[in-house]
Amino acid sequence: MDNEQELFHKIIEFFPESKISAFEPDNELCKKLNKNSIPGLIYYPIALGKKKETRKFYRTEHPACSSLYEPNDKLIKNFNNLESAQLEKVEEIQTISLDEFIKNKNLGKIDFIKIDVQGAELDIFKGAKECLNNVIFLISEVEFIELYKNQPLFGEICNFLKQYNLNFHRFFDISGHTLKPIMIDNNPDITTQMLWADVLFIKNIMELNKLNSEELIKLAIFSGVYGSPDLSLISLYEYDKKNKTNLVEKAAGKEMAQNIINYRSKIK
Repeated sequence: MDNEQELFHKIIEFFPESKISAFEPDNELCKKLNKNSIPGLIYYPIALGKKKETRKFYRTEHPACSSLYEPNDKLIKNFNNLESAQLEKVEEIQTISLDEFIKNKNLGKIDFIKIDVQGAELDIFKGAKECLNNVIFLISEVEFIELYKNQPLFGEICNFLKQYNLNFHRFFDISGHTLKPIMIDNNPDITTQMLWADVLFIKNIMELNKLNSEELIKLAIFSGVYGSPDLSLISLYEYDKKNKTNLVEKAAGKEMAQNIINYRSKIK
């Protein structure tokens, strides 16, 4: 993981008591990241996985493409500008489950997860079954074809998260490449084959009324940060109902608030 500015960093700007735990297995890189990180963000030299175990770790030509899953070099070689994902060497690494990490650090409930681990996302989710019960907003990288051998794909991740009332919301940054040796408009970065994307998952919108007041406010904030103002307003509407407040009116005006109240009362 690098130290680039992420949208969720804004949460710390507005709510400085918030804490973010991040992971970078390389000890030296982890030290550098912590040296330059924003207040409230701590990097741990830990590799997450399904459980505490020794796993093969496949290092690629570009470190960001390294994975617990073996790169599918035969497939990768078919695409322009994907050489960075080709295998360089195989090592061993110790992994730990997210649930165990949270317990060891006494972190309590986790509201938000962002994960990008090159095909091993489902492994980590399977080691986070307690944690996922409390998550209200989740971002995961997914692949649509097996860039890594035997990796779980988008549909498998959707089906697994559905058990925890986390449903697909929308794609966020879709990426891909063209097939070699063809370049469209002489540009190797033009995409025809969609290969991966960041995906937003949210609590089931049919059961937002089951969230407590704190969860509704947090869902409204995360949704606003990630460009879903409709979900923010509906979350605030549910909050207003529970607490007899008028946050929707303050956020969107009296007319919009009344429109939401009128419509939502009809469909309940």
